[in-house]
Amino acid sequence: MTSLPQRVIEAAMIVVGAAGLLILIAPNFGRKPKATPDGWQFRVKPTCLLLYVFGFILGAGGVAFASRQLLCLAAPSWPYWVCFGFGAVLTLLVLADWPAPLVLDRQGLVERGSTASLIRWDELKDICEYRMRYDRGVVIHGSGGKQIVVAEMAYDCRALLDRLLERRAVPLRSLEDESAPISIFRGAPPQP
Repeated sequence: MTSLPQRVIEAAMIVVGAAGLLILIAPNFGRKPKATPDGWQFRVKPTCLLLYVFGFILGAGGVAFASRQLLCLAAPSWPYWVCFGFGAVLTLLVLADWPAPLVLDRQGLVERGSTASLIRWDELKDICEYRMRYDRGVVIHGSGGKQIVVAEMAYDCRALLDRLLERRAVPLRSLEDESAPISIFRGAPPQP
């Protein structure tokens, strides 16, 4: 088995480094909302799509690599079955959760392609901001337990919030309105 030439490895490292840098920096480069005849369409940011494409390539590559090894070997090996299973699960998860543009129109807010997620204007209850480790965004709550999570990494949340609040005034709970973080030590009495 021949090893890869040093130049190929260096070029691959540069490409992977540039893609990683793009993913870190580019969430700030959002697509602007597109006006439609009866509302607005909020497209998915290119960096979010790039992460999904990388996940799909990784999963499909794992399936292809493991399949080749399993077909070529006389006795199947369990690490290749693990690689095959991981790649298959990752590919299916990426395809099942592929992001779609959000549409804000006369009916309400909907994630395109999913009429089950439609929150009509009269069903709209409140909007809550959230912040998790490296992501932030808003959760839009509707009646009947419906909710749409709008991550800042995937969509232009500020523009969506502005357009949504122009159409209908709803309560907006910001992070400052939330209570203090829950602690497992808060309710415990002090020990002497």
